[in-house]
Amino acid sequence: MTDDPRPAEALAAIAEARRSVHDRIATHGWRYDLSYAAICAGMVGAQVLDIPLNVSGMTVGVLLLVVMFQAEARRTGVMVTGVSPRQARWVAIAMGLLLAGAMFGMVLARRVADPAVLPLIVAGVMAASFLVALIGSRVWRRVYRAEMRAGQ
Repeated sequence: MTDDPRPAEALAAIAEARRSVHDRIATHGWRYDLSYAAICAGMVGAQVLDIPLNVSGMTVGVLLLVVMFQAEARRTGVMVTGVSPRQARWVAIAMGLLLAGAMFGMVLARRVADPAVLPLIVAGVMAASFLVALIGSRVWRRVYRAEMRAGQ
């Protein structure tokens, strides 16, 4: 004899697990999002540095993102990668493409911009990148929570 639950009980358990994940992900969002946005802006700004420093800046940024990811996974008990569920994935992809474009723009600006104007360009692009990452992170979080509530 097996202890298999009835389908209604199994579906109720799945819905409860989703609600539990939703509740854990819903807290402490601003601290994470502001840190994420600052790291992303730093990674964008690092692209204007000389060759060994820009690679080091990216490496430090990625390592900080990994540390944040692991700390958040320990706090919530859930590893959320950003690419699931379906609609939240597209928010993450769009944000990544915008930030990659800003990074490419920084590499290009270093090559062609007047050195006297370059600090202003870097400051402006870093500020814009911070806002893109912050807004994108907030939108992603909202879409993620809505999808988790809807059971997708």
